[in-house]
Amino acid sequence: MNPKLLLICLFSLLLSSSLKAAEPYTKEEQKVMQRYYELFNQPDQQREFYEINQQVRDIMQRRNGRQGYLVFRVNEVTYEINMHRTSKALKMAKEILEEMKENNDGHFDMIYSTIATIYEDRGNYRMSRYYSDKAISLVAPKDTIGMIGALLGKANLETSVHPDEAITLVDRCQPLCKEFPSHYSYGQTMKALAYFFKNDPKSFFRLQEEYNTYKTANKLQDDQNDGIFQTINAVFTGNYEEAIRLIQDKSLYSENMGHFDMLIQLYQLRGDKNMVIRQLQRKINAVDSLNANFIHENMNEMNAEMEVYKAQQQVIRTRLYWLTAVVVLLIAIIALLFWRYFTRRRYQKKILHQNEQLEIALSEAKESDRMKTLFIEHVSHEIRTPLNVITGYAQVITNPDYDLDEEERNKMLNGIRQNTTAITDVVNDLLEMAQDESKERYRKDDTIVVNTLCRQMMDEAETKNMGRLKLRFSTKVPDDFTIQSNQSGISIILRQVLNNALKFTKEGQVELFVHESPDHGCIRIIITDTGVGIPQDKQEKVFERFYKIDSFQQGFGIGLPLSRKIAIQLGGAIAIDKSYENGTRLVLTLPISSVSEQ
Repeated sequence: MNPKLLLICLFSLLLSSSLKAAEPYTKEEQKVMQRYYELFNQPDQQREFYEINQQVRDIMQRRNGRQGYLVFRVNEVTYEINMHRTSKALKMAKEILEEMKENNDGHFDMIYSTIATIYEDRGNYRMSRYYSDKAISLVAPKDTIGMIGALLGKANLETSVHPDEAITLVDRCQPLCKEFPSHYSYGQTMKALAYFFKNDPKSFFRLQEEYNTYKTANKLQDDQNDGIFQTINAVFTGNYEEAIRLIQDKSLYSENMGHFDMLIQLYQLRGDKNMVIRQLQRKINAVDSLNANFIHENMNEMNAEMEVYKAQQQVIRTRLYWLTAVVVLLIAIIALLFWRYFTRRRYQKKILHQNEQLEIALSEAKESDRMKTLFIEHVSHEIRTPLNVITGYAQVITNPDYDLDEEERNKMLNGIRQNTTAITDVVNDLLEMAQDESKERYRKDDTIVVNTLCRQMMDEAETKNMGRLKLRFSTKVPDDFTIQSNQSGISIILRQVLNNALKFTKEGQVELFVHESPDHGCIRIIITDTGVGIPQDKQEKVFERFYKIDSFQQGFGIGLPLSRKIAIQLGGAIAIDKSYENGTRLVLTLPISSVSEQ
């Protein structure tokens, strides 16, 4: 079971047991309740579970009103999560949320924590973190049980990503758990996971002693928490095979995002880079599969509701179909690159047996493999982030449960447009890269009016800038000044450089300046910004393919390498002005093949 699902079960059962019945349960009611708990983790008894669950809901509503009824409504969602039917669970959770709003119920924190678990199980940590924070903020001041559930739920989410924050959340929660030993021990388990992901064995072993002492003193029996402690102990004592066996034990861990995170951390501590990469790829594939299934199911729901929101959904449906085509195209491009890569590897293996340059060829093969891995990581990141935003906004806009005003709806539609544009830019970059790979040279048979082209590129940049920065163009050549070159190639260079300037400049200006070199044999197009600048020791590395100073910035790291390659093919050059210190200044030098009057 997912540790967080275990928490929800504990939380729900604790809350249900805290409800005070008006009179003792009858023998028949006790029999129904006992059977309910037996069926909770039996996926092959789904029909009987829902029949018994309906009876339990009726019992709790009759005895404890809405609060008792809602506890077991939320348990239905937990059951669906436990059965790995996250799409159905999310739909049920939203139905319960709407029902709670209509009836002015309390305990919104409970349903928000459950929704956070659904998104975490799908690998959408951004949405999971949003709903976890919302759950904490909505707990009633005197609701100790609710605060325990919300804090430990958020701690579980943060163990692998922000372990220090997870530890802080558990420490904040533990004083509230004095009356609830099972939740106190669960909090200790969350701290153990945090120490595991921090690689802090000393703190873990100290905590394990406290855990065993507390468990004995309170006569606790919890195979789930014990299994997690045993797993971490095996890793920190070097017994990796035993740890792997425990992680693969489905009675302790289900194959979800936390399962992959545990394996990735284990192999990192073991120093097995190949297995780390393999587990990262498995996690990426699992998230992509979940997102693809979720998108498919949402599209079916949107079609069923088309008659109600026909005008709005028509636009969104068209965009989703287009997005699917983009994803298919991207997959085809990646497949082509894989084919090129493996073809090249087979050719290299044949040559390696006959070539005295074995070391050089082997080094190139390793670099090619590194570039492939880096490329996959960049593509996955650049596509997944806007795709999740588009999916999230599409769900909100098309969901009648949300009452959106026109400003909110326009904001979300604008978000969809912006992220669709981001994906389009990704595909365009990939197409430009693939097209550039196949070009031996650029034909220089275009007569280019330099100032006109530069103004066009500045206008294009302004559409992306939207007035955020001051864009300035100046020139020292006449408006009829022309060169003989390739207009498409020069446009690609200027577009890439201007896009970088806009991306890395938060305030100030971007200037494009044109002048003829002193020897009149070439022109210089200079782009200057007031952005973050490039350290001198990295000013040549940025022209290497896929190199990025900030790995979290959007982009593939192919803009400047592509620009330099094109500039060289056009007989020119592009370089960074090392004397400029207030940002970045790039100088594009191009030869003047011929000059004519316009």
